Amino acid sequence: MRRTTCCKCLFTLFGISFILIFIYYCNINSDSIKNSSNVLNLRNEKSRTKSVETIVISVVVCDSRFNESLNVIKSALLFTKTPLYFIIFTDDNLKPKFNRTLSQWKILTRNQLDFELQRINFPEAHKEDWLNLFSKCAAQRLFIPKLLTHIDAMIYVDTDTLFLGPVDELWNFFSHFNSSQISAMTLEDDNPNISWYPRFAKHPFYGKYGLNSGVMLMNLTRMRTFGWVDYATPIMLKWKLYIPWGDQDIINIIFHYHENAVFVLSCRYNYRADQCMYGDACADATARGVFLLHGSRGVFHNQKQPAFQAIYKAIDEHVVGSDPSKSLLNNMEQFLSSASPSNCGNLKDTLLRLPIKTLNDLYDAPKR
Repeated sequence: MRRTTCCKCLFTLFGISFILIFIYYCNINSDSIKNSSNVLNLRNEKSRTKSVETIVISVVVCDSRFNESLNVIKSALLFTKTPLYFIIFTDDNLKPKFNRTLSQWKILTRNQLDFELQRINFPEAHKEDWLNLFSKCAAQRLFIPKLLTHIDAMIYVDTDTLFLGPVDELWNFFSHFNSSQISAMTLEDDNPNISWYPRFAKHPFYGKYGLNSGVMLMNLTRMRTFGWVDYATPIMLKWKLYIPWGDQDIINIIFHYHENAVFVLSCRYNYRADQCMYGDACADATARGVFLLHGSRGVFHNQKQPAFQAIYKAIDEHVVGSDPSKSLLNNMEQFLSSASPSNCGNLKDTLLRLPIKTLNDLYDAPKR
């Protein structure tokens, strides 16, 4: 009888233990599923954040460069769907004009565009030297790493540039940097018979051909760690009688001694008249189209390079908020066709290939 009772007790205890263990593991699995779900949601959130990442672009604008700089912004908006954040260093007298125009564009683009206005700000020591180096305000870009401590990375462009493709493509080069690279630029030219630096420079410069700084990807966080700004004034004071291109020459001197700190971009990302005025000198642009057109030496506004002037005119006449697929490409083709003959004009397909592809991808293919 006692044995029977003991057996029943043991059986009951075993059953209760089994039930408790079962409930315990169910709770653990339930928590694991919830945690797994939270991780998945976090990953999805990160993925969504990456897909709508804002691209930061900066320009420096003084004196008569206001309209030209608006066309830089307009061109970026035309060929890009990603949100764009422009940081504009400018004179106090231009700030109200920028505020008025860009606030309207922000509404017209449904907040794709946002902007920040910064004052021109040079160190008090040697301020006049900096202000008048090459052209007024041009050297401001050398001090940006210290002035924009809230920004991690940005694309700097001269005001005489025009995007002809989605800015995302250029921005993605930041992810190609190795651990030592702080910036990306194109070569001045890869032909020693054309490039200015090997023929005329009286100061050190990058590599065999030098760099053109009209387009410059700047990892500001790394540049601050590098001590970028600390190099600027000593170099300027030592070489100021021998640097006709001002801040570009200073950048070349820095990278002469730190060649591993720069990532070299294809010529299609800073396409200048030098790439076409003597014939086709940028094979990558010929194959894939010009990505960014640089109207250096005033070619957007004079008669020296009618093809460059034609592209600028088409973008200048475009009204922000209107459908670019209906008129922009027609105007580009029309203005190029009516331009005076030139070697650069002979490369019409090179100039139009990327705008046509980009606008056809972004909008319904226009009937032209």
